[in-house]
Amino acid sequence: MNKTFNWSRFANVVRKDFRNIWRNAGSTLLIITLLPIAAWLLWWALAGVNTVPPIAPEVRWGFIFGVVTLAAMVTPSRMYRTCNLQKEGIYFAMLPASKLEKYLSMLLFSVVVCPLLCFCGSMVLDYFLTLLPFGPYNKWLWQTDYLASALDQMRLFQSGAYNAQLDNENMNTLALIAGTITPGKVVLYAVLSYLSTVALYLFTATIFKKHKVLQTLLWCWLISFVLNIVATPILGSVMLDGEWIRNLISNADPVKSMNTAYWVAVAWSFVWTTVLFWWASYRLKHMKY
Repeated sequence: MNKTFNWSRFANVVRKDFRNIWRNAGSTLLIITLLPIAAWLLWWALAGVNTVPPIAPEVRWGFIFGVVTLAAMVTPSRMYRTCNLQKEGIYFAMLPASKLEKYLSMLLFSVVVCPLLCFCGSMVLDYFLTLLPFGPYNKWLWQTDYLASALDQMRLFQSGAYNAQLDNENMNTLALIAGTITPGKVVLYAVLSYLSTVALYLFTATIFKKHKVLQTLLWCWLISFVLNIVATPILGSVMLDGEWIRNLISNADPVKSMNTAYWVAVAWSFVWTTVLFWWASYRLKHMKY
């Protein structure tokens, strides 16, 4: 029998984790799914004071994607809170499955299953709030008028239909957007950003023993604060004294520069995500109980 991976053992681990969703993380995921109600209630309170516009479907999609991201952040620490504890982690260590099978199940539930449950719950909640005869949800989620209008204008610009109506500044701005932002690029970067978030919180779930999400947020803020303190004066002095940098910026092709910056960001996100996923698996593989 293969001691590294076996479909039957892996399926048993997945079934076990699925049965434990409600016990380990059910209340947390439910609260996260219901978070868009807070925006709905806030609109209700503001509507009593002054006239406020309804919440556009594009904004509500942002709420839903935020819910999915939050679910991915908390799932490792809630579903597998004892995986790095010496005493309580014995149960995790003694599961009749290989470490690879247990880690793949962790990935499946952190990346797909629990966020998908919150996504479906948020869709149902949005549908219910839209059915109400009152409130800020007066359009369905698929009625994304602002997004559709922006895409139509971009297509018209690319076809040259109304270029004559634009001044040079607007022409340059739209040309930069059309040359650098495409749906494929947006989706690729969004997926990598999502996976990097999951990788970070999955990795820190193997390090911190209590308050794993909160400690991750605090440490990320602290590291970012220190890096900003160190980098700001260095970048400022380089920009002030570096004539060649100003010349490079003034002579650079904006579209090419933006595309280069995009692919550098994508490469960095890919490397960062891969390293964190590998490091989390390495820590679980060598965890001492």
